[in-house]
Amino acid sequence: MTMDHYSPYFHFPREDWRKLEVSKDQILSAEELEAIRGLNDRISLEDIAEIYLPLVKLLVMHYHEQIFIHGEKMEYLKRHATHTPFVIGIAGSVAVGKSTTARVLKIMLDRWFSKTRQVELITTDGFLYPNAVLEEKGLMERKGFPESYDRRRFVAFLSDLKSNKANVEVPLYSHFTYDILEETRVISQPDIIIVEGINVLQVDPEQAVFPSDFFDFTIYMDADESEIKRWYLERFFLLRETAFQDSSSYFHRYTKISEEEARVFALETWDKINGVNLKENIERTKYRAQLILKKGADHLISDVYLRK
Repeated sequence: MTMDHYSPYFHFPREDWRKLEVSKDQILSAEELEAIRGLNDRISLEDIAEIYLPLVKLLVMHYHEQIFIHGEKMEYLKRHATHTPFVIGIAGSVAVGKSTTARVLKIMLDRWFSKTRQVELITTDGFLYPNAVLEEKGLMERKGFPESYDRRRFVAFLSDLKSNKANVEVPLYSHFTYDILEETRVISQPDIIIVEGINVLQVDPEQAVFPSDFFDFTIYMDADESEIKRWYLERFFLLRETAFQDSSSYFHRYTKISEEEARVFALETWDKINGVNLKENIERTKYRAQLILKKGADHLISDVYLRK
């Protein structure tokens, strides 16, 4: 008997997952997909139909189950049944396609419910410490590592959400300036909220409460490290030809050096920061997720693993 027999996950190769029955028609057009696709992310309408549509149906099942159980529990405990949002967490490495997956799921959930439910999306980037604080703490070279996040603030935010508080503030991050913005965003009692970030499934040994305590369903975006590294480098050079060209961009200086020098910088950044963070802090959270989406070399999802 192999170790596969002891896995806590059902394994669905793509060809099996795509056969799951879904009563909804295609709910995302080619134009809409192009508008939300991440830079260098090759997600296709084929992925939408074969992977994401069955996934959305699964999420909707969990959403309705949560509402039912919460109502039954409150009635049994003779407590007033207050609204509580269904929180979906999406984790995974830099450049693996988390943001695109999150945006796709938001739109598809909106469409599934015909916009009768309030569906929100946030990223955990906003809970990074501002650059000034990171510099003061000597953590600029550790940006993205667990200690570079205001983890207490993140947990407090999730607690406020689950407590059904109105007008909860969300800090915002700019990838253009590479820093926290002064303005914030306000979210008020959503029905469903998607939280996307590399640290969604991480635990803090100094705290008794973890972000994952507040999630109702969690997804991990997976791929071989060699592929993620390649996608990261491809994205860096695409940005070098586009967003970095703006003189206000934090990374504008990398448009002024040779392509070889830029490649050396990008490789060092991966090898010393992103790759290390993946091995030490991100990849090891994979098996905390309820669902794992495994990508192949072409960015297409090849396998789905669903917790039993």
